[in-house]
Amino acid sequence: MQKEKALNCHADMRKNDLIISALKMFCKKGYHSTTINDIVKKAKCSHGLFYHYFKNKKELFDAVCETRGKHMMYFLDKVLEQDSNFVDKLVRLTEYTFNNMKNDQIFAYRYYFFVSRIFEKAENNIMPPKDKVPPHLRMSEFFEKGIESGDFHDRYSPKDCAKIYNSIVQGATLSFILCPKELKRSFTFPSIQIITDIFKKEK
Repeated sequence: MQKEKALNCHADMRKNDLIISALKMFCKKGYHSTTINDIVKKAKCSHGLFYHYFKNKKELFDAVCETRGKHMMYFLDKVLEQDSNFVDKLVRLTEYTFNNMKNDQIFAYRYYFFVSRIFEKAENNIMPPKDKVPPHLRMSEFFEKGIESGDFHDRYSPKDCAKIYNSIVQGATLSFILCPKELKRSFTFPSIQIITDIFKKEK
């Protein structure tokens, strides 16, 4: 029984290695430019192992898409529930994102991948069901409420505010992902104060 459990655990780890390796390659090269050979090379496994878990690249891509940032969604909900102004909420959200990227590089890859997917879907007018809207897309609703409360200015629409914010964080994420390993510890993210000042309404 224990042996079977250990084997299943090892299998799950190898499958996860392929998913994480695919995530990294899709971020760096895009879906169409990434080959199965790129993925197995990154995962340090054989083509046979790849086909043991996945029929093709599309099936692996779907598996990557399923690894949604549940923790980020949970954190976003908690922040939105807090009785504080929207500028403070934006600071906390941004701190959470940047701190997680520093402490968990996989988080950074996931963040970049999903924001990229959201932009791609938006360009093609593909909207997810309301109960499956990811946190990045929900930022439009966040800014709408912030403008209504008077915490954010109304020079830009909520949708444009979300695009600006997501683009800034996505750009910082890509810079972090592409940063050489030896420089990641000293990597500096954009100033959270400057980011919030873009949207903050002068009192």
